[in-house]
Amino acid sequence: MNIGDTQIIPAPTWTDPRIHLLDDTWLLTIFAILLGTVVPWLVSSLDINFVAACLGLLALGGIHISFTVVGKPARIGERRPVLTLLHIVGIVVVGFIWMNAGGLQNPAFLIVFALPVVGAIFLSRWQPYLMAVLAIAVAGVVALAQAPELRWYVPGLNEVGASLATILGQQGSASTFPGFYAPSTYYAVLLQVFAILLLACAVAAEYLGTIFERLHSHVDVARAEAERGQEFWTTLIEAMPFPALLIDSDTLQVVCASTQAARFQDRETASGRSLFEAVRFSYPEMVQEAIAGSGGVVPLSMIKVGDRLRATEVQVRHLAQTGRRFALVVIHDKTEEFTAHAALDVSGQAMLVIDSQGRLLSFNKPAQALFAALDKDSDASNMLSLGGMPPRWWEPGLTGRRKMHIEIGPRVYQVTCSASPLPGEDERLYIVAFLPMGRAALGDRSDITAAHLADAPKNSISNSTLVSPP
Repeated sequence: MNIGDTQIIPAPTWTDPRIHLLDDTWLLTIFAILLGTVVPWLVSSLDINFVAACLGLLALGGIHISFTVVGKPARIGERRPVLTLLHIVGIVVVGFIWMNAGGLQNPAFLIVFALPVVGAIFLSRWQPYLMAVLAIAVAGVVALAQAPELRWYVPGLNEVGASLATILGQQGSASTFPGFYAPSTYYAVLLQVFAILLLACAVAAEYLGTIFERLHSHVDVARAEAERGQEFWTTLIEAMPFPALLIDSDTLQVVCASTQAARFQDRETASGRSLFEAVRFSYPEMVQEAIAGSGGVVPLSMIKVGDRLRATEVQVRHLAQTGRRFALVVIHDKTEEFTAHAALDVSGQAMLVIDSQGRLLSFNKPAQALFAALDKDSDASNMLSLGGMPPRWWEPGLTGRRKMHIEIGPRVYQVTCSASPLPGEDERLYIVAFLPMGRAALGDRSDITAAHLADAPKNSISNSTLVSPP
């Protein structure tokens, strides 16, 4: 398997998180407009043009969708002019809705303008000031069109205000609340407070933007570190000196695999495919249960590779990465060991493997039939004690090989003791083989070296599987 074939865990398409905050700002603005329009209408006799207000809300909904569509494919900086234009149009639409939702008779609605001003920080650091000036201008235009008193309060604006009132359809000075009259200074102070509020929001938005940029830079560093870490463990899995596959526990899809795993695959690459399509297990249910569960070891699992069968041991260990659950499947080839054990199990000889400390390391099935109390890592001196023989009688000495005859119960066995050296160590392994023999072939009984007591309490003798040759 080539490194280029590795399937890296797909990362989500990069979009600047500020675009999502812009979406959220305008969505919050829409809800604030609904609140600032419906509540005054319910608690008072405020006259509202619902048709025009609904058209304005539909326009804001279109702007919200446009932010999502325009900002999704690329970074925010690549399309900032378009986003700025949408933001400006949105503020103008908010002013249009305010004009039809009571205007100056609904001053609480003016707080809605603060949301787009604060949200403009996600475009650039100077945008909140631009949007604050624009919002003040929009509110001033609506105020001049609706309140003739303001035109008289500021000399020279009478004709301008009258023209705006004609254009916007706000002729006359009829109050939304019948019988309500406010002096021109009330409207002037209202607009002044509104302007101060928006400028304060712009300053606060700049501070908020500084904090956001700092956090955003930390996120970029963390993202880069995560990508490097992902590349590291992917390369680590590929370079493993044994067959290993990283599996998505939910989909059973192979994320990446080591180069050694190609020995158990029918195709050149396994990435992107299902585990059981890439590796043909004879009984995949046990492996799938380990992947879906808490992991573990499948001690014997046959794998089909072409027209061959391989005996393997499968280890499954779970890993957690970026909120996802993975399973590291390690395959150990046990074909040679399995075939050797199978050959020894069907042979007519009982065989034991003992280390230099006298511990029993391994044995075959005929040995289990002959010595029913065999157990790995047990003391062979107690298990194989012979009268008149030293405790470690199976050591062949300098010759490395020795034969003797031992009587176990009613049968006589030719025992072959062999020593196998361990590379780089002074210690050796001892292989003891028991071959059943007929007494006729043995001849004189004096050839029997020792006898193993059948009634020894430490052993349970069984001769049911050993047949002496005729």
